[in-house]
Amino acid sequence: MRLRTKLAAVAVSAVAATGGLVLPTTVAVAAPTEAAACWSSGWSTKDGSTGRTNTNYVNIRSGPTTDCQSNGQAQMSHSLRYDCFVDGQNGTWSHVRDNATGVSGWIKDSLLERYGAGTRC
Repeated sequence: MRLRTKLAAVAVSAVAATGGLVLPTTVAVAAPTEAAACWSSGWSTKDGSTGRTNTNYVNIRSGPTTDCQSNGQAQMSHSLRYDCFVDGQNGTWSHVRDNATGVSGWIKDSLLERYGAGTRC
């Protein structure tokens, strides 16, 4: 029997058993599945050039995907050291170090001046 049909049959039985009185119930809800695991490829300071973001409040992530946590945010006024780039979620991502805050991590190249690092990791 299909789940929806089973649920409807249980609901009808419950209403019949209570003489038509509908009682509030607690429904068990499954926990959300774990988010995709964050991955981060190896990196090193191969490029070493500097640049900036092309907008404010850009997340510096622990891996080259938006599934990865933010280590901090870069601002347009911050100088970034470009280390190297990898293929990541929806394009290439550069590993950077924010020289203003010391935070390191990954930023999608479309958010960086000159599209980020010029050297592959």
